[in-house]
Amino acid sequence: MNSTKAGSSVSDVKERYFSIFITLLLTLLLFLIVELSDNSFISRILVENNIWHRILDVYLLIVSFSIFFISFHTYPQTKDNRLLIIGFTFLIGGILYWIQILDIPSYLGAGYGISSPRCTFLLCLTIRIINGICFGLIATIRFKNKHYIKRRYMWLSIIVVFVTYYIISSPLIKQEYLINNHGLTALSVSLLTFTGFLYIYVLYFTLKEYLKTNEFVFKILCCAFILMFFSGISLMGMDEIFDINSALSHFYLVVSYGIFFYAFYIESIKKPYVQLAKAKEDLDEYIEEMDKLVDRRTIELRGMYEKLMADQEIARGIQLSMLPSEFPENEFVSFSAGYVPAEKLSGDFYNVFKIDDSRFGICIGDVSGHGVSAAMLSIFTFQKIQSLMEESADGGVSIPSVVLTHLYESFNSANFNDDMYIVMIYGVFNTQTGILSYASGGLNTSPLRIRPDGSVQELDSEGFAICKLGDFIKPKFANRQVLLFPGDKLLLYTDGLIEARNSSNDEYSIKRLKSVIKKYNRWGIDYLTEAIINDVKEFIGDEKLTDDITLLSMDVLPPF
Repeated sequence: MNSTKAGSSVSDVKERYFSIFITLLLTLLLFLIVELSDNSFISRILVENNIWHRILDVYLLIVSFSIFFISFHTYPQTKDNRLLIIGFTFLIGGILYWIQILDIPSYLGAGYGISSPRCTFLLCLTIRIINGICFGLIATIRFKNKHYIKRRYMWLSIIVVFVTYYIISSPLIKQEYLINNHGLTALSVSLLTFTGFLYIYVLYFTLKEYLKTNEFVFKILCCAFILMFFSGISLMGMDEIFDINSALSHFYLVVSYGIFFYAFYIESIKKPYVQLAKAKEDLDEYIEEMDKLVDRRTIELRGMYEKLMADQEIARGIQLSMLPSEFPENEFVSFSAGYVPAEKLSGDFYNVFKIDDSRFGICIGDVSGHGVSAAMLSIFTFQKIQSLMEESADGGVSIPSVVLTHLYESFNSANFNDDMYIVMIYGVFNTQTGILSYASGGLNTSPLRIRPDGSVQELDSEGFAICKLGDFIKPKFANRQVLLFPGDKLLLYTDGLIEARNSSNDEYSIKRLKSVIKKYNRWGIDYLTEAIINDVKEFIGDEKLTDDITLLSMDVLPPF
């Protein structure tokens, strides 16, 4: 177990520090080879032919401008102030290399140019110092990205270039101040030592950041700063401007610039695309998980829906069992009914039951809403009337106002929601006297008395709905009476009948109902009921019902 952990730790260290270690080892090995070998012959060739120096300067110019353009044009997206400042720094170096390559002062006829050996060495020294100071500030100061740096500040870089150009090309700075026959002067060595300490300082902070974040870009920057450090150290061994030590220093510088370019390419261009690809992968995984979740939820909802439909069918069966399939009758009266539910479960109800040999109880009503809750509320009404009939030995259901009062009190005692209600008409027809006694519980349609000649009389139906206001209102349900003669018919219906609408949004209306009654009045009560239902279905066509259609009709039969 311990050997496994140790092997894993060694592998982890090797993976994290191998590139940095190899860079340090190869750089140091190359430096020692140059320092310990006799390179006088190669140095003389390099001094006599410095074309390699121009080629490397062109490369450094291209890389410097490339780093600047990367940081400059990606700044609006990255908002990384450190990258922009580093880009401005490389812009300064790139312009200096450009001026040196063109050798503008010599072309203008001046006695000296910035590409002269003295200025070449001073240029190399100046660029290293500027880069070292820039990276040192970046490592020391925490630049907050919430402050937007305007890109036009790059003109400050141009000012720095002109100041540097003036200093470098000034004849006041003599070559003897920098290098003589014995090599570099104490001033040059001091400046290079200062630059070396800057790069060691920056390397320390970069390595510390790499240990904390383990980001690849910091690892390759550590390699670049190692090369920059040895580039300055190599210059300390110069005897002449373009000797082997100068060439080695330029080689280190060229390689480090290539690494810098790769680092800024990763940070500013490649990294966002990598993050975008990673985000796309995460999004694809999230979508896949969401699809699986949706599939699971769909199966669960389908199961719940199927269970709900099964429960609804059970509730529908219970509700239909409460509605009479056959009506009681005798030689003096017959009944008929028809209804079309707006949903599988209706909110309307009706019933006819025999109280005794001469009296029949009649009720029709509507409850709030549709579906299961409406069906259960209609079942509640049936049960309460049935219980009242059983408890009072028939006498309690013979007085309509008593029935509605009992329903009102029972409804308010039950745990129904405040927005639920029942509207209905309850009546008792006595076949011996021909008197219909009825009371309204707020049904907003008027009972229709149909005479044998087809004339229709609208009976009074004013009343109070059965609702959850028992704590505030104790309504008085009024008993009304109407004498029905043989040949008369009575039609009770809910508002879903006359308020049914067609595709033109026209209502069926009480007027159309009366015209149908007049047309089919002379036929039997069953035929009249069927004719009304067929007419309203033809009227609405393919339109979906918004409310239940229910009607209950009674025919007072002649004695012969």
